[in-house]
Amino acid sequence: MSSIDLVILGIVLEKPQSAYDIQKDVEYHHLSRWTKISVPSIYRKVLQLSDKGYLQSDIVKGDKFADKAIYSITDQGRAYFKELMASCAAGTVPLLFDFNVVITNLNKMDKAEALELVSTLRRSIQSSAESNEGYAREFADIPLVGRTIFEQQQLLYRALLEWLDHFEGQFLEE
Repeated sequence: MSSIDLVILGIVLEKPQSAYDIQKDVEYHHLSRWTKISVPSIYRKVLQLSDKGYLQSDIVKGDKFADKAIYSITDQGRAYFKELMASCAAGTVPLLFDFNVVITNLNKMDKAEALELVSTLRRSIQSSAESNEGYAREFADIPLVGRTIFEQQQLLYRALLEWLDHFEGQFLEE
């Protein structure tokens, strides 16, 4: 499953646009915060989707700038979009956190140093939660399907903090 394919097809499904405008849409919606997508890879992926017949391009004369390709989704692209949506919804939900490698190695350190790292992790999670709250306030006017991601992330941050408190208690007893 390619999340970048799903993002690009979803954007173009909403309205035809140039690869540059797709990049700007991804940046504006902060999609890289929620899924594995890098802005620099979008142009290459648009061309790949076009080569596979999922997107078609029409050249539009520019006023001040050069001509540009405007991409729209094909019937084949709509079918692929639906296939990706179903596949993603039915797939496993991996929760991969980079900090888990720190947790798994805490027992190899001096307990005081390990507990300091746990405190650092707690501050990082709290800071991330605060940033998420700020984004939620800043983008409060976005559609429900976007706002709900902020809510989801807040719940996950709270759950991570509860889990970390529980883990720290167990680690202290050990």
